[in-house]
Amino acid sequence: MNPILVILQRQYSTIQTELTRYRNNPYDPERVHDLRVSIRTLRGLFKFLKRALSPTSFATIDGFLSQAAKIFSSLRDIDVLIIKSSEFAYAHPQESNNYRQLFHDLHVERAQKMRSSITKTTIKKLTDYLTRVKKQLDVLNFNKDIDWSIYISDELKRRKNKLFKLYTDLDFQDYSRVHQIRKKAKTLRYAADYFAEVTSKNTQKIHKKAKQIQKKCGIITDAHVNYELLQYLATQTKSNDVKKILLRIAQTQHDIFASTKKDV
Repeated sequence: MNPILVILQRQYSTIQTELTRYRNNPYDPERVHDLRVSIRTLRGLFKFLKRALSPTSFATIDGFLSQAAKIFSSLRDIDVLIIKSSEFAYAHPQESNNYRQLFHDLHVERAQKMRSSITKTTIKKLTDYLTRVKKQLDVLNFNKDIDWSIYISDELKRRKNKLFKLYTDLDFQDYSRVHQIRKKAKTLRYAADYFAEVTSKNTQKIHKKAKQIQKKCGIITDAHVNYELLQYLATQTKSNDVKKILLRIAQTQHDIFASTKKDV
């Protein structure tokens, strides 16, 4: 079997394993995180191979994997928010009398999103998306005349140079651009990791640099998402004390993307 196809099939199997783990224990934030990452990893690998795929096949696979990952986006967002709120509470214990209600509300919100993700309708939708991806995967016919070691090496170099140039010119106040650079960094990182066995090129430096860029941009994008969610929750709570805490945490998140400087 083509070595590229083996890697893609292997990652698809990882998604199935992580889905089972999530359905067994959806209460664990790590399970939804690992499931979502497994889906996004496969999508990233296909993005890296886009130039070697037919436009129709790529669009179909990319679309279904995107829809599959989106099912868990809001649940993952609330998990990240709980983590950041916990860090704030630890650093500001003087507000402790009101924290219990805050975290009660956050976990109620999480429970609602978690239950929504495991309904029969949602699971059927997810499995349909993944089944359609598998059908496409089963009929992919990678060109046997291509030297895949050279292809992977050249594509890594091309994407690395493009990413580094975009990052060098990046304005961190341009949120949409930061978000796009983060996604490009993920694609390069996943490829440098998962396709390392196919090429003779040493991919460790590329993987490390892409991960650094992804992390730096991720701090900003996470802060944006947290800020917007905190602002929304502040409008929903009936407790003025909880609202004050939510807005204080929101301000800390705003400060992150308002003052972040490049150091990578």
